[in-house]
Amino acid sequence: MSKLNDIEIIKNLDISNIHKLITHLPEQIYQTYHSDRHLTDGVPPSSIPTLTICGMGGSAIAGDIISVLFSHILSINIVKDYQFPPLSSLNSLFIITTYSGNTEEAISCYQQAITFTENIVIITSGGVIAELAQGKHKIITLPPNLPPRTTIAHIFFTILKLMEEYNLVESHKNQIDLLVGNLMQKAGTLCYKTETDRNYAKSSAESIYPKIPIIYSSCPCLAPVAYRWKCQINENAKMPAFYNSFPEATHNEVEAWELSVYTEKFIPIFLKSFNDKKEYTRRIDKFQKLLTSKKIEYLEFYGDTSETQNAITLQEIFTLIYLGDMISFYLAILNNVDPTEIKNIEHVKN
Repeated sequence: MSKLNDIEIIKNLDISNIHKLITHLPEQIYQTYHSDRHLTDGVPPSSIPTLTICGMGGSAIAGDIISVLFSHILSINIVKDYQFPPLSSLNSLFIITTYSGNTEEAISCYQQAITFTENIVIITSGGVIAELAQGKHKIITLPPNLPPRTTIAHIFFTILKLMEEYNLVESHKNQIDLLVGNLMQKAGTLCYKTETDRNYAKSSAESIYPKIPIIYSSCPCLAPVAYRWKCQINENAKMPAFYNSFPEATHNEVEAWELSVYTEKFIPIFLKSFNDKKEYTRRIDKFQKLLTSKKIEYLEFYGDTSETQNAITLQEIFTLIYLGDMISFYLAILNNVDPTEIKNIEHVKN
């Protein structure tokens, strides 16, 4: 019997039941987006020429996805550092995201931002930054006591709703309702009670284990999703994982798949879109044929979409994220580790 079909093993390892948080992503999306909270104070759109999102880790990934989806209609800066780079507009809307409220880099950015603007929104569950901003700037409070990597829906869809209320982007209600329905249909087939032969996440985890995954996004627009897969595998499964994106990977990293003494330790994973441009698919096809000629096995995954267009969709991004999160959970079980614990991160922070 597959280890992933032994429910007792899973429950004994998943002490904090992070599986429940992962599988309930669709509910988190729905509740966050459809919350009746009023997030803005009526700032007119003309006063927001650019959007700057500051954050680290899981908080920053939400900003990366916002940039992918909306940078064609709005100037968006993503800051993952202690300080801002030179900004074209100091009249930007500044969104500081830190789930814990104690992230050094986010606090540093907030302390800089208050020296030149009042147009600041804090997204957090509390912590130091909430104390600093209390009574001074807008604070949007997230549900407390969650592993930060499980809060992507809370952070992303709070930012999206905020942008809608500021009239920076159009309503996404219909798209989100379709996404939630899609993910809820997947939840049953991906959960731990569904056996491996009918569970795509379990069988994929077994195909990856025990090799080190290198995750490739088929285009730059899917790079935040590949990065999310890498981070979830790092944090949940406690194993190395790396990522890159096409077409950049074909200018350097493809050369690394030459010597079997190295390549036998790794498994390439391709995250693809049905809306990929021909320029991208042509390069990926060539690379995959090269891998096949060297007898290197690889995996590929597509995001779901009901739209045919020349852009990545919200549904593609979050169906891939959902699958990747579930795969990372099952890799943790195969590695015989508690997916919630993050001892090394806590050691470095302390």
